Amino acid sequence: MANIHKTSSEHIVAVALDDVMVYAFFVLVHSLRATAEARFTLLVGHFHGRLSVKNQRLIGAFLEKLNVEFQVMELTPHPLFTERRHLTITTFSKFVISDQVNKPHLWLDLDTIAREGWEDIFAPLLDAPESISLIVAEKLASPHTRFDGFNAGVLGWTASARKDWVPALAALPEKRFSSEQYLFNTLYGESHQAIDTRFNFLSSWHENTAQLKRASIIHYSGPIKPWHLLRRHKKAWEGINASWSEWFRAEETMLVAVAETPLSAQLRKLSHQALFSGRLHTGKGALAGWVMRVLALLGPVGDPVVWLLARRSGA
Repeated sequence: MANIHKTSSEHIVAVALDDVMVYAFFVLVHSLRATAEARFTLLVGHFHGRLSVKNQRLIGAFLEKLNVEFQVMELTPHPLFTERRHLTITTFSKFVISDQVNKPHLWLDLDTIAREGWEDIFAPLLDAPESISLIVAEKLASPHTRFDGFNAGVLGWTASARKDWVPALAALPEKRFSSEQYLFNTLYGESHQAIDTRFNFLSSWHENTAQLKRASIIHYSGPIKPWHLLRRHKKAWEGINASWSEWFRAEETMLVAVAETPLSAQLRKLSHQALFSGRLHTGKGALAGWVMRVLALLGPVGDPVVWLLARRSGA
């Protein structure tokens, strides 16, 4: 893609996508733009062959419409990158981009949305001492916190030198599930700074309503995502996971913003395609993904199932 925009902005946000996650990209980026108080530059990474020319053009038109300065980066995947369960090689883009961009920047996984105050993360990021390589969010004490170390979905890369991740990745067991998460905690365990949880509120913590209310970045981690749900069921889903309503609100704001433009029909088509974008598998945690797929296929026939799930969740 030829559109490469230059900027002097100190606020740089990096993301990466493929054709599977393209709709999530639009919702996230619009939420960033709609809540930003200062201009920012967006770095958009994609691995060669993973993002169609059609979607690249649509991305360019969308960012032009939002008046967002951006740079598109075609990346080359490393042979060691693997795909397991719901994770694709695009997950590893954050390593490749950070190696190519030595300036401080904020990395966001695409399964996030931004709310007011998200830009506050740039203060500790830009002011970090040389000993700090990464700015990350603290974990909440919760029965739903099932990982060691910090979550790597929101990363503030400082001006410090990057670690060599290739030897560490090569040394990992072949079937390790969340390789990139493990690598970050291994490589940066002693050189990261943890800041307020509000910069990476995981959707699995949704029962903590006080923290959800103040969250500036909400992260929909795990195999099932809000865009996998038929919108006719979104009201019922509030009783299952209250954080999902924030994603639906961000989606609706985006759709309203483009309603009178040629982008509208294309985005609504992508919204329908996103219902079936989850990677189905038969490993641990696979059942939820299959349930979402079945509900998408059933349409109105699945309404009783959703309301039953909502009632059981609220009990």
